[in-house]
Amino acid sequence: MDLTKLGRTERVLSAAGLLAFIFSFLPWWGGTVDGYSGSENGWSTPSGFNDWFPVLLLLVYGVILALPALGVQVNLPFLASAANRAFVGLVLSALGVLLWAIQGLTYPSLHDIAGVALSGSVGPEWGYYVTLVIGLGALVQSYLGFTQAGGSLAQVGAMFKARTQAIQQQQGQPYGAAPQQGQPYGQPQQPYAQPQAPYGDQPPQQPPAGS
Repeated sequence: MDLTKLGRTERVLSAAGLLAFIFSFLPWWGGTVDGYSGSENGWSTPSGFNDWFPVLLLLVYGVILALPALGVQVNLPFLASAANRAFVGLVLSALGVLLWAIQGLTYPSLHDIAGVALSGSVGPEWGYYVTLVIGLGALVQSYLGFTQAGGSLAQVGAMFKARTQAIQQQQGQPYGAAPQQGQPYGQPQQPYAQPQAPYGDQPPQQPPAGS
């Protein structure tokens, strides 16, 4: 494994996906009821879609980002740009943190489970909180990697606005009419983070001056 083929953001996201998957099998919810203690992991009730789905997303994306370190090129044009790779990680980690936060706030209480007055307490366990911190770390590093690669959220907003305007223009044309000349079909005037080479390729070295 050659980790030098991965940038800092790719390493962090790959590690975050793996760690989130590991910690999903540790206690995520539990407590003590009338002297009896128990817990459930992120794949068991009362955990649900909001718990395991972000774990799978981060794991799959982390594996994809780690493939070049194993000598496997990723021929996905959108991921050829470092800014795009960081942006995808930003979206996935933000989604994961949001869903985990919602799940943590909606875990059932002791009264919801028993329906009667019992002594004890139940709620999120340490595995849940560790995974939430992992997601926050991936979110912060993705944003830093995105900005350091020259990306900005303003550019992303402009891209979606241009796409929306292009779609609206196309919907206003008669069926079968060709798109207007001078505008790329369904694309903004300056595509955001245009990829140049498959992810995992080393850029060609420029010969020294005067050689």
